[in-house]
Amino acid sequence: MPETTFHIPTLKTQDDADAVMFELQDLPCVSQADVDLAAQTAWVSHTSMIAPEDIAAALAEAGYEAQVQG
Repeated sequence: MPETTFHIPTLKTQDDADAVMFELQDLPCVSQADVDLAAQTAWVSHTSMIAPEDIAAALAEAGYEAQVQG
């Protein structure tokens, strides 16, 4: 299962982290997610049915610009 890490520079508060986690868990094809507030990153385990770019687009739509790391 693919794993993708995103850098989210607008991740500033625990409320932001909670909102990002909610968005990630709400996406189809995402099996696991973790948000690291201190590092301003989100790690996502997902099926190949969803592209990292689609995950980033969903986060951007929620107000959190995300760039794929690595």
